[in-house]
Amino acid sequence: MTLQNIDNPFKSLKFRYLVLRFLLLSLIIGFLLNFLAANGGLKLNPQDSLITIYISLFVLVCLWTLKDFGRLRAKLKYVVGDFPTNYNWLRLAWLVPLAIIFSISAFFVLFYLVSLAAPSFVEQLLRNVANSPSVESSNSFASNLLVSLAFCIVAPITEEFIFRGVILQRWATKWGIRAGLLSSSLLFGFLHPQNPIGLTLLGIILGALYIKTHSLIVPITFHALNNIIAVLPQLLPRTSTSTPALTLQTVQSSWWIGIILMAISLPLLLRFLWRNWPHKDTIIPYLNNAKKERRTV
Repeated sequence: MTLQNIDNPFKSLKFRYLVLRFLLLSLIIGFLLNFLAANGGLKLNPQDSLITIYISLFVLVCLWTLKDFGRLRAKLKYVVGDFPTNYNWLRLAWLVPLAIIFSISAFFVLFYLVSLAAPSFVEQLLRNVANSPSVESSNSFASNLLVSLAFCIVAPITEEFIFRGVILQRWATKWGIRAGLLSSSLLFGFLHPQNPIGLTLLGIILGALYIKTHSLIVPITFHALNNIIAVLPQLLPRTSTSTPALTLQTVQSSWWIGIILMAISLPLLLRFLWRNWPHKDTIIPYLNNAKKERRTV
């Protein structure tokens, strides 16, 4: 079975339509929540409102994209792929803590460098980080459950489907597999402004795993583990001696910690990427899975 006999739906799935859907659904969901709050008695705190919008937005965009799959006769199973049995990807679990260590190091180094030129900007970013949704003992059980659901289940599934399953394959079809991997990962990092460098590298690692294994199950699993490890410390009991929120002074005095952590994690992560970097002629996972299934029929 040759590739010429396999339809590639990513020739027709336009990224700009995805962006327009995000914008349109954001407006609709925001309007509905405000309407229900004003007229329906819905009472949500700012964190619950933000998480509700996030879950609704990403789930609806995924469902809308799946509707496109039906129109284009694309098969979701070719995007997801099979559970990989011929690649011992579970041995790569060490990538998760290393990626987290690198993210922490990139956070400190980047914020320190930016603070030298724009300290007030960094102070505002740190306030945003402190106010971002999180699991807190002061929150209700329902609120903490909603945050945990969003971070550990919804985000890994929906973000991997959109960024790796759709955007990576669309841009790889348009520009080549390497450009698709890099550009989709840069977008992934850009849309996580609290740690763009750390999340860009994480996106590259997740994309490389997807291309290597042809299975979206692998990056979903790694993404979920990454988020679970990030959420777990928030579940620990807080005491009066707990670490306070990060301040500008803390970032400027602790930059060397970021350098040490980066020196530990970055060489190992780059070594993994060097060994698993896709060849320029590598086909996207969708086409590989379609070709493999038709060969066995």
